[in-house]
Amino acid sequence: MVIIIILLCIFSFLVIWQFVGYPSLMGFIALRENPKKKDSSYEPYVSIIVPALNEEKVIKKRIENLLQLDYPGEKYEIIVVDDGSTDNTYQIVEGLVKKHEANSEPRLKLVKVMKRKGKAAAINLGKQHAQGDIILVTDANSLFNRNVLKEMMPYFEDPNIGAVGGRYVVSNPENKLASSESFYWDLEYVMLRGESALQSACFFNGSINAWRGNIIEADTKVLSEDLDMAIQVRRAGYRIQYEPEAVANEPGATTSVDQIKQRKRTAIGTLQCMFKHRAYFLLPRDLYSLLIFPSHKGLAMVSPFTLSAIPILYIIVHDSTIIIPHLVATILAFVLMFGILMLLKARLMKPEKKTGRASMPSIFKITYYVLLNEYIILLAWRDFLFGRHSVLWEKAESTR
Repeated sequence: MVIIIILLCIFSFLVIWQFVGYPSLMGFIALRENPKKKDSSYEPYVSIIVPALNEEKVIKKRIENLLQLDYPGEKYEIIVVDDGSTDNTYQIVEGLVKKHEANSEPRLKLVKVMKRKGKAAAINLGKQHAQGDIILVTDANSLFNRNVLKEMMPYFEDPNIGAVGGRYVVSNPENKLASSESFYWDLEYVMLRGESALQSACFFNGSINAWRGNIIEADTKVLSEDLDMAIQVRRAGYRIQYEPEAVANEPGATTSVDQIKQRKRTAIGTLQCMFKHRAYFLLPRDLYSLLIFPSHKGLAMVSPFTLSAIPILYIIVHDSTIIIPHLVATILAFVLMFGILMLLKARLMKPEKKTGRASMPSIFKITYYVLLNEYIILLAWRDFLFGRHSVLWEKAESTR
């Protein structure tokens, strides 16, 4: 009986820590963060890589967006890697390259892959054609704020910074499904700010990440190549900086099918990274491997089992004098920490302009999103264990 009570306390703590405790801790750290001084005159040459697969709907607008960045044209280039598209993506980009004079700045390049190989392979190929020491990878359906390079590049003056991640913002939060995803990324904003101030951000988003090209390579066998590259940066001894003022706007999935497709792919990729770098995490040597990654990513991958363990233990103990006090205490602690987290989120996001942003989704929507995510993680475990996954892209059409 004592063992069961101890297990109940452990599992309750893990659930509270994962969902509200750790995010709240990072929120407190973010509030105490001293603004970092950046030398805006530091402008390294940047190679922007845009992997593309059947992106005829968005690729023209994407390139036009990148050509208008507030950064000296002679100090960056745009490389579109067409990963075996079967639509008019290649022809559209080819036309833009011809229209954009060869001696114009920034330079616009097009690289064609005849046989589809996946995003990681496209990144590595783009890197081979890159002239910049700093590589920035982005998605074809994202749109940057004009100040992205101005905000991110000065960090690389610090030799300890190996990568800089920008902020992913859902551009259609008015949609019911996308609003829950938007809320999720607001919480990621809180955690990434705190982690960056503490030591190093846990990861950078695939839509907006910049890194020193000589320290990492995209793993063509991993679905979440952005997470794998972030871990590579940390293992190489560098820090990952999070810059929330560098914003990538991208539509969230508007169908459950696309949402499941995206989240499952990310979850499988996370599992791949955990097992690939297991020696690094089993023998922690820094705050990233001891606290940041396990709390931010690791617990999420076992949360379906953690959540299930509590009712199973209730059935085993079958004693209301234990079950009721434990359940009440757990709910009260969770609600209290959730309230604190929402206050911290409001404080951290207060200076932002709220125009066009949706308010916090209802508790029902958040609960639905969490339960859906737990189900997706279980699907990811199944597909990961049975090898039912591919590095080839599975596009979410509703995000185009």
